[in-house]
Amino acid sequence: MAGMPPLSGTFRVIDLSAGIPGAYCTKILADAGAEVILVEPPEGNPLRERSATGDPVDRKLGGVLFQFLSCSKSSVVADIRQPADKAFIEGLIRGADAVVWSEGSAACADPELSPEAIRKIAPHVTVLAITPYGFDSPWRGRPANEFILQSMAGSAWNHGLAPDGAPIMLGGNQGDYAIGVAGAMGLLVSRVRTMASGVGETLDLAGLEVLQLTHTMYPTTFLDLAKRPHRAKPADAIPGIHPTKDGRWVGLWVTTGQQWLDFCTLVGRQDWLDDPSLALMDNRALRSDELVALIDEWTIERTADEIVELASLFRLPVAEVTDGERLPQQDHFAERRFYTKNPRTGVTQPDVWYAMSGGAERLASSPSPALGADTDRLRGEALTPLLPVQANPTGVNAELPLTGIRIVDMTQFWAGPIIGHPFALLGADVIHVESAQRPDGIRMAMTRPMTEPGWWESSPYFNGTNTTKRGITLDLSKPAGRDVLLKLIAKSDALIENYSPRVMGQLGLDYDTLSELRPDLVMLRAPAFGVRGPWVDRVAYAPTIDEAGGLAWVTGTPEGRPQMVGAASDAVGGMHGTVALLLALEHRRRTGNGMLLESPQIGGALQISAEQVIEHSAHGVVLNRTGNRSWINAPQGVYRAADRQSVFDEVPPDDWVAVSVETDAQWHALCTVIGAAELAKDPAFSTADGRRRGHDEIDSVLSKWCSTRSAAEAAEALTAAGVPAAAVVPPHEIADLPSVVARGVYETVDHPVVGGMRIIVYPLRSTSGPKRWHRRPAPLLGQDNEAVFRGLLGMSDDEIDQLRTDGVTGTEVLVNRGW
Repeated sequence: MAGMPPLSGTFRVIDLSAGIPGAYCTKILADAGAEVILVEPPEGNPLRERSATGDPVDRKLGGVLFQFLSCSKSSVVADIRQPADKAFIEGLIRGADAVVWSEGSAACADPELSPEAIRKIAPHVTVLAITPYGFDSPWRGRPANEFILQSMAGSAWNHGLAPDGAPIMLGGNQGDYAIGVAGAMGLLVSRVRTMASGVGETLDLAGLEVLQLTHTMYPTTFLDLAKRPHRAKPADAIPGIHPTKDGRWVGLWVTTGQQWLDFCTLVGRQDWLDDPSLALMDNRALRSDELVALIDEWTIERTADEIVELASLFRLPVAEVTDGERLPQQDHFAERRFYTKNPRTGVTQPDVWYAMSGGAERLASSPSPALGADTDRLRGEALTPLLPVQANPTGVNAELPLTGIRIVDMTQFWAGPIIGHPFALLGADVIHVESAQRPDGIRMAMTRPMTEPGWWESSPYFNGTNTTKRGITLDLSKPAGRDVLLKLIAKSDALIENYSPRVMGQLGLDYDTLSELRPDLVMLRAPAFGVRGPWVDRVAYAPTIDEAGGLAWVTGTPEGRPQMVGAASDAVGGMHGTVALLLALEHRRRTGNGMLLESPQIGGALQISAEQVIEHSAHGVVLNRTGNRSWINAPQGVYRAADRQSVFDEVPPDDWVAVSVETDAQWHALCTVIGAAELAKDPAFSTADGRRRGHDEIDSVLSKWCSTRSAAEAAEALTAAGVPAAAVVPPHEIADLPSVVARGVYETVDHPVVGGMRIIVYPLRSTSGPKRWHRRPAPLLGQDNEAVFRGLLGMSDDEIDQLRTDGVTGTEVLVNRGW
């Protein structure tokens, strides 16, 4: 069984999609051993033509991003207008286990290949349908792309302002990759259902909902608990990203009070140490201009390497802001072999983000297919599904297919807990382990003062990421606590942890020890940079990952400093961990083998920043920040509209509209709507390249038109004409969008301490369910101690009482309030 990837020989996927989300989804599956067949029109998948640098593309082989996303796949060409070709596609579908479908694809535009029609052709097949807003959305068919979805996800208010005051979107199509990994997760869960029943399903994946989960950190939940927006306007993080002596940028981050004190010591600011008001992030933001300038003075006297070394000695989160040229050169990435070579071109590209043992090691990728390379071969084959179906409709809870799996969740903050959250939402028994002495650190981001009882239960972030889990407390520094944990692990299928790499070994909880206790245990380790290598001891939060992984480099304006991305690297890194764990459990099902599984948080970021590395390796070009413009689309931007007053007095009345033109047809429609016939007739603007060169002139006309209308009015006029556009929505309003309300994207959860709050559901709507995602609120501290200790582990009342007496377990935080 050695060298057998988890999905090899057991999963065939037909990819009818167009765009990065579907391509990344099927890349994840192909890398795990699935057979993926691309169905392309005669002119090829549009992604073949993508070139972020503008270099010429061989349409038969495709551009460098296509070649990265399409390794180990096959390609067939079929003209949907020809009856014989349509019959060919239908034959492929009947022989498949899953189909990836998206709006914008030539094949998917045919009503006879709609998700509903595909399910009639092949009831055993699961169809993953990727759309901007969802199949039952009142906005179905409304034009949109990743940039437009960002504008409605609250993302734009997290990373600074352009010189004209416009909020800045994330660069590098980061949302598209988040949609892709969510789709891969959905298909892996669907496999569990189908293997038990032989029946497929439709997975309705709305891009907007993925971005609302991943690009903002529960702003609606915060609003409900704090009764105010988390942030009225963009604010600089202090410290943040600063220039260095050698012309580079370095990112520093402070979360805890102790980290702020250590940072003040690092930069030699006794006056800041003596000012207790600066311990609060919001207070530092009020003095942004002053503090940023002084930190810049300190960093500009030192090289990036010197700053990283000094800050690391203080255990501060720090990283160089790295671009597409420097990413593969980083000593940690090189030593860990996080990059590999494209098997066709030799271009540098990321390898898979996870490392598996137990005989699940990945085989080498094969080159991406030339257009139609497998057409003749597959026309001559009668395909049959590969999925091993053991039809037993009562053997798996169709609504909650992960029922029966037990996971010990030793994670904290957001990147870790989000790994196990979908498992809990889909039926697994996920037991979150913390301690009264050191609870999950995200509890400290609370909305109630420490003077109130149960203040540690008021964190919107803990409550958002831990619903439907059980919670226990154990002081693992005490032998009795460790003994109880070992008993729990012996009764569990998987263990997840994202502590600093040294911690589990210090506790005697290394994989060798635990696998002796439970030989088929899957142990997932998910620290920031992995469990070995030069950066193994570095502290990191999401901004550190953004900076080290290339995401911050492409966010911001060309003339300004790179911008922190926000919390997206936590959420998307966690989702990559979920996929890795699903793959490991599938390997365990097939072989009976447990494994040590590593899914470092940086891995997801390196996948998302792949285009930067690939383009530099192939063409020697460093892709840079473009503000709200695009490497591909033109015009694209955020334009000031007529002001509107918020219901919150502290929120500025600025109103903005996002516009992103992808095609020549959309360009002409835009010109018609805004009355710019002279632009439409100008041959200089007849191509996307020409429009990028003349962007300033176009912006002048478009800005004038937008300024006389509300953002909502401008967006409605443009979308009605087929132009992707939307009002830029502040985070505290994202749950009120018509599509989001109509689809029930937020569920109200009643909490025994803090009351009702809205929490976003997981962005995977299935015809099989679940009907409700958040069936229980996040656990109170130690809420399930007795249920787990007595009911699961068989401990007596006296034993449980002794744990309480000895301080091994507890239900109130026992921590210094300055921690």
